This record gives sequence, C-alpha cells and structure tokens, in this order.
Amino acid sequence: MKDIKRNLLPITATIKDVLNTLNKGVQGVVFVVDSEGVMKGLFTDGDARRALLNGATFSDCVEKYINRNFIYGSTTESYEENLKLLSEKIRHLPILDEKGRPQDFISWIDLYWLPIMKPSLYGNEMRYVLDCIKSNWISSQGEYVKRFEKDFCNFFSAKYALSTSSGTTALHLAMTALGIGPGDEVIVPNLTFGASANAVIHTGAKPVFVDVLEETWTISPSQIEEKISERTRAIMPVHLYGHPCDINPIMDIASRYNLYVIEDCAEALGAQYRNKLVGTFGDVGCFSFFANKIITTGEGGMVITKDKEIYNKMCLLRDHGMSSDKRYWHLVAGFNYRMTNLQAAIGLAQLERIGAILKHRRNIVHLYNEYLKKIDGISLPPEAIWATNIFWLYTILIDEAITGINRDECAAELEKYGIESRPLFYPLHKQPPYIEENGYYPISEKLSARGLSLPTSNDISHDDINRVCSALKSIINQKRLQLI
Repeated sequence: MKDIKRNLLPITATIKDVLNTLNKGVQGVVFVVDSEGVMKGLFTDGDARRALLNGATFSDCVEKYINRNFIYGSTTESYEENLKLLSEKIRHLPILDEKGRPQDFISWIDLYWLPIMKPSLYGNEMRYVLDCIKSNWISSQGEYVKRFEKDFCNFFSAKYALSTSSGTTALHLAMTALGIGPGDEVIVPNLTFGASANAVIHTGAKPVFVDVLEETWTISPSQIEEKISERTRAIMPVHLYGHPCDINPIMDIASRYNLYVIEDCAEALGAQYRNKLVGTFGDVGCFSFFANKIITTGEGGMVITKDKEIYNKMCLLRDHGMSSDKRYWHLVAGFNYRMTNLQAAIGLAQLERIGAILKHRRNIVHLYNEYLKKIDGISLPPEAIWATNIFWLYTILIDEAITGINRDECAAELEKYGIESRPLFYPLHKQPPYIEENGYYPISEKLSARGLSLPTSNDISHDDINRVCSALKSIINQKRLQLI
C-alpha cells in the first residue's frame, strides 16, 4: 500500500500547491478531497499544462480544473480486480472506501514496474524448503546447512566454509576470530556500502578510509600504505559492484606489514581476478546472500578460509561460544550468527544454478554495453583486462556537461517510465557515523555523484534492457532539445 497522504490535497488548494506536490515525485497525480476527505477529482501533470495554457494562473483554485469524471476502484475488491480497470487512458486509479475516501491507488507503473533487482527462484528452492518443513528441520540444525556449506566450498575449491546470518555478520565474525578489537585499525575503501565500515566498528576497531581507483572503482593499492599505522591490523578490499580489486599488490602490502586481508565479496560472488575467484586470496572471504545479491537466501552470508585455526574460532564464536563437546558450556562470549536450514535450502538451490546465472548476466551486460556505448555522456561500468566483473548492478556514469541532465534527475525521469534505478553508494567519509571533516577522496566523490545503477535481475529479459536503454536515450534527447 502506498503512502497516499502525499498525493492528497484539499479542494481549496491552488494550482501552485498542486504543482509543488507533483514536483515531489508522487507518480504524476494528485487526488483532491473535500473537508470530509471524500474525493472530488484528480489532477495530473497533463491537467496542469492544459489549465495554464487556457489562461489559469498559479493562484487559481484547483477546484475549477480538476477531472471529476474519474474511474476508481474499491477497497472491497481484490487488487487483481482493481488492476483490470487500468488501461492506456486510465493510468491512475484511486482506491476508495465505502464513503468515497481515497485509501490507496494503483498506477500504470504497477503494471509495468521494472525493479532494480529481484530474486530468481526457479530451481529447487520450493522443493528443498518444503522438505525442511516436512522434516521439521527449520532452524540452524539440518542437512541443508551442511550441504550448502559443502557445495560452496567446492565451488571455490576452499578448505572451509561457514554459513552466517548475513554478510555483515560474516565480516564481523571473521574479524573477531582474527582478534581485531578496540584500539585496532582496519583499512577500508571510502566508496562502499556502510556494512563494510560498520562491521569494523562493531569489533571496537576503527575503519580508516582509502580512496578508490577511477579505472575499477575499487580501493587504490598505492594509497593504502599512506594510511598504515602502528595500529593497523587488517585491510578490507571490497570488490565493489562485482568488479575485483587489484588484489596482488594488496596482498604484497599485507605481507610486508604483517596484516590480515579480509575480502568483502558481498557483491562479487563468481568474479575473478586473473582467472581466480575473489574471496580466495585473503585470510578470509566474506559473502552476502541478501535478496538482491547474485544468489540469495533472503538474508544470510558465508565465510571461506584456508586456515583451520581461523575456521575453528569462527565456528565457536558463531554458535554462542559453546563447546562442541559439552552442551550449554560456554568457552567464550560468542554470537548467534547462524543460518537456518530453510535459508540454506534456498541457497543450495540457488548455487546449483550459479553457472547459468553468471552466463545470463554476461549476456545482459553485453546488451547494455551495445546499446549505451552509442549515447554520448554515458560511461559504461569498468572491467579491467585482468578482471572478470560479474556486474552485481549494471552501473553507469552520467556526465551532466554532455547529457544536460544529472544523475538524480535521470533517476526521477526513469521512474516515470516505470523503471527503478539506484544512485551509486555515497562516500563513507561524508556520512554521519564515519564523517571526516577534512577528508579528501576526490575519486569517490566524483563517481558517487555520477553513478546510476540500472535493473540487473538474474532473469531480466532482452526486452527489459531494450526498454531501459530506449528510456535513457529518450530522456537525454529530450533534455538536450530543451537546452537548445
């Protein structure tokens, strides 16, 4: 249900009031109600243009210009029945209660909405989950947890894999097992999702930021050494948006300074650096299975390592710090970071299709590249010659000086086409929990200001990509015409 209050205006409102409301992103429609909240008409962008062309002024009351002959749905009908009332002419359908008061509305966008990312659950997910339910093994004990960890190990040719409740807890668990805590510092890229820094903070350590490379959007190895101090314990390279970091120089630095390397692979399952899977270079590799990731368990994560001692510490800490030999006997104050059997069942089914998923993603990226490389002012996402990017989200850069439109304006216009997009992550040093007043990270700021992620679902169709690219081309061309 939408927050319809944003779309409501009293019948005494002026055309200026309506235009201000429409400008706030309410899907192009305002519902006009009387003092009792009963709907009297609706007003769209088109109605506003017609009114002004016919001599209306901004201070005129909207009552004179509203569309009173509107089609509406009912709260007593199902969503599916109300949806049938939409057509090419009826693009906004208010849903009224028995007294005629708007409670919700359906837009044509609901019919054609293209999300940024959605799970693809077309394999054995249902069968495995039903098996969990039938067997009553739905918590963190059960065969699917073990099977998922084993198959994950096999995929990476790793020695050990341990499932967790999220990608963030995977990072926190790994750092805690490595003994990172208060007084320590961990080097983190400035351009990443907040979970990377949050996990460091939750250990009691301090994240120390390093700018990224313009060529890869990942942490700059040459700037890492500048930030190393006597308190530095680890480096956390983040394989951002599915592009691998230049990991060999990072491993060399870590070796020279005796630092741990914790790979944040939340967005990069299947990505390769010089033909080797990311997550297998550092002391630990951490993955996320949130619903928008390459494979999902809804929520969930995984840690892989080649070190048996680290693995054993993580096992202990993940399960409340309890002894494996003596039930309810706690050896350390641990956590409950376990994955459920239900989640693992979904993850196992997802992992069974990882080859097909990654192949499809390569195909859709090729299509995006072919369409968008022809549009001046759009830069395609990076892929270094030594990298296999899995393009977690297909993210472009928009040059306002060439296109005439900035990233946020472009996102707002795409929404009008029923297409969801997302801004590239904001630099961490500018955000309240991690703010650095005098922080200087020019590449992070440049990329963040221009970056826009486009729909990249595992089952996105060629027609969907054509729709996105056509919309982008149309938006930019229209903006250029306005500037002539």
